[in-house]
Amino acid sequence: MNKEDKNQTRSLKNDRSNKDLLRTEINNATDPNVRLELTKMLLEIENEEKKRKVRRWFFVGALLLGIILLLLYLGSQETKEKHPNSSIEAKTSMSTEESTVSTTTDSSISETNLTEEQLKKWVMSILDLLPPPPTRYILDVYTENDLVYIRVGVDQLDNLGIFRVNHRGELEASGAITGVIGKENWTLMSDKYLDTTIASEFLKERDKKIANNNSNINKAREILIGKKYTIVPELYDGQDATQAMDDNKAPQNLIHDGAQDIEFLNDTEVHIGLLGNYRPDFDDTYSLTKDTLIIRDNHIPYTINDQGISFSSWTSDIDGHTITWEIRER
Repeated sequence: MNKEDKNQTRSLKNDRSNKDLLRTEINNATDPNVRLELTKMLLEIENEEKKRKVRRWFFVGALLLGIILLLLYLGSQETKEKHPNSSIEAKTSMSTEESTVSTTTDSSISETNLTEEQLKKWVMSILDLLPPPPTRYILDVYTENDLVYIRVGVDQLDNLGIFRVNHRGELEASGAITGVIGKENWTLMSDKYLDTTIASEFLKERDKKIANNNSNINKAREILIGKKYTIVPELYDGQDATQAMDDNKAPQNLIHDGAQDIEFLNDTEVHIGLLGNYRPDFDDTYSLTKDTLIIRDNHIPYTINDQGISFSSWTSDIDGHTITWEIRER
């Protein structure tokens, strides 16, 4: 490698985010050693980007799953023993002014005009359907946009879920208890004060879905480990990829550079093989949802059936063109 090429390589290495420049230099380089070094740099950048994405999504998924499991499996006995009268420690920003509605019987209570303690009692009737936290719930009652909200935490941990009473006097929930995060994603939990019928049915169905999703992921993982597949371009802008290259409508290196051999090593890792002398093989991570296999930028739809696992094609956009991909077992 001459002095000019060394200086050029060093300059590119100081600008590791410029992947487009690296790709251009790889295509233009005539020295095999330069191409090898530049290719390694490009792969390192891409691998680091993918690993950061995987870690970020893994952290978010693990946090949400941990919250749900915490509420599901720890049991409700401890809270009931510590608080036999449903007396809850709570922070509150809402006035504790007495309600004008009589509270001698539940039948006389208006769901749109409850005291703070009645609101907590209503929310606790839903929370008691779940396994209790290791210590105690903390309920923070506040008003916003003419509605009353009850934020649920455990000791000093906030945002484990939020309840609210809507304009119809119904109790709704959002967050970990429903499995859906988002300010506008509200699920009906009760349409009558202290009635838990709706919440009970919802939680049963939610638990079934969680169990089915976990079962699907475990089956897919068992099938994949040890198997070998190849990812290849199938279509280019809707045309057969090989024909598109013959017609000079697709890059001549479309299949050569796009093809990847995939071997599933274990629960989280794959070995990826690339074509060409200057594209070294490497190991990377993969993940599974209930219906999607994720390897790098590839989000591959799958289904589990009696024959094993079946994959569907997927697409990606490159330079304004749509490439349709497929995965085949080797």
